Amino acid sequence: MISTGSKTPRVLVLGSGTSTGVPLIGCRCEVCASRDPRDCRLRSSVYITCGGFAALIDVSPDFRQQALRHELPRVDAILLTHPHADHVFGLDDIRRYNTLQQASIPAYVRDFTFRGVSRMFSYIVAPTEAQKGMYRPQIEFHETGDATVDVGPFSMTSLEIPHGPARSTAFKLEHQGRAFVYAPDCSEMSDAFRAFIRGADCVMLDGLRDREHAGHLTIENSVAAMREAGVRRGFITHISHDIPHARLEQRLPPPVAAAYDGLSFEW
Repeated sequence: MISTGSKTPRVLVLGSGTSTGVPLIGCRCEVCASRDPRDCRLRSSVYITCGGFAALIDVSPDFRQQALRHELPRVDAILLTHPHADHVFGLDDIRRYNTLQQASIPAYVRDFTFRGVSRMFSYIVAPTEAQKGMYRPQIEFHETGDATVDVGPFSMTSLEIPHGPARSTAFKLEHQGRAFVYAPDCSEMSDAFRAFIRGADCVMLDGLRDREHAGHLTIENSVAAMREAGVRRGFITHISHDIPHARLEQRLPPPVAAAYDGLSFEW
């Protein structure tokens, strides 16, 4: 079981893959057939712990598998980047943590995420009288906007960022003067976003593949943005099946590396 008790913040990568996951169903390409465990990429999510507190950023369709794999002991807060299926479809499994902890769990979202989740999970957000008695997730949603919010031991800020025709969120968690930024879905580095990540101790950023995509940064774009912003440590995430982990790792320039499922580090 993963420990949550360290006084230094620790990030565990639950998933580093794109919306299809890797391997893709029915694909036998080099990556999908790879025996390197780092090429097995569940849908993107991270688990952040500090001082006995555990925050989950995004709850993918693979969350149950991720929770069992890493024996995640608790979830004290949820942050949702945007209401796409690969980032929220695991929300129903949060009910098990309600049972274990005997408490509801706060979720921090921007307004567009709340609207999307409300449509998908009306029985969680606005249950009917009949649904209130069901075994369902007990989640308290908080719309944060541009405000700074205390989330356990962290000071959290967020920024709305473009995700093709949709929108997503970049989250920044700060603790004792150190900052971690997580933005797994982004299609453009605006001036505001560059300022948001500038000088951060660690940034985990969208880098889908080398070819252009309407909704995501390329690996080259992501690396350039992190190096220009002077981040101390950077990771590419939300990776497709276009490139093996080992080959990607070899070509990435310091201080950027490739995330992989199970990666754990302090920031």
